[in-house]
Amino acid sequence: MSTQAIYNPYTMINPGIEKHLSLGKVLKEEEMDTKVLQMWSKREISAGRFYQTGFETILFDQDKSFALETVLSSIIHWDKGLLVLNSGATDLNFNALAVFFDILNHNTHHLDFHSIEQLMQPQHSLTHVLLNLSDAETLLDSDLEQLLKLINLHKLTLIVNCDSEVDGLNDRFMGAIDFMIGKIHSQRSFVVARRSKLVQAEGNSRNLNKDLYAYWQWSVRHRNAIIEPMCG
Repeated sequence: MSTQAIYNPYTMINPGIEKHLSLGKVLKEEEMDTKVLQMWSKREISAGRFYQTGFETILFDQDKSFALETVLSSIIHWDKGLLVLNSGATDLNFNALAVFFDILNHNTHHLDFHSIEQLMQPQHSLTHVLLNLSDAETLLDSDLEQLLKLINLHKLTLIVNCDSEVDGLNDRFMGAIDFMIGKIHSQRSFVVARRSKLVQAEGNSRNLNKDLYAYWQWSVRHRNAIIEPMCG
């Protein structure tokens, strides 16, 4: 074991975590792909300064389903629920996750917000909404406007799972996305996470090998301790 691993405080607090983090070389230790930035925003932001936007990126050498389940198993508390809006096929393993929290599934190619509101009324524990996008171009502006109103009204955390390549998606969502999951190719995926939401995931994961907070901490372990303020 290396000296760095022995004296890594996060490793010492969580015995055995390094084995899981390095299993199969899950996390890439390299500068973030510019392709991820282009999918996130049309603004020109260097990879090394992306953290100044208030968001973090985590890259995986795993398929997108791994990244998606890592997010969901890490950020939703045991007594809360998830609203799933499917505009197309999803790679989410509902059976595996339904044992941990309530899942309210709404399958449709066009979002019916009247029906969604009726479904949500008795579900006071719903805190997160997952939007599965098979193709971002199929999401109508009117549907997006209603979705953002729904999120603001119920103070939901927005997770967007992209099945296809997108361009500047967070710009179109007016900065409302808290977690975005996408893929670079079949065996390489990524998560873009709002830092203020990400820090709340500490100690919340249901699976040691799918701990989003731990992966984030591992990815920033070489970051300079003196960091510049966030962009205005």
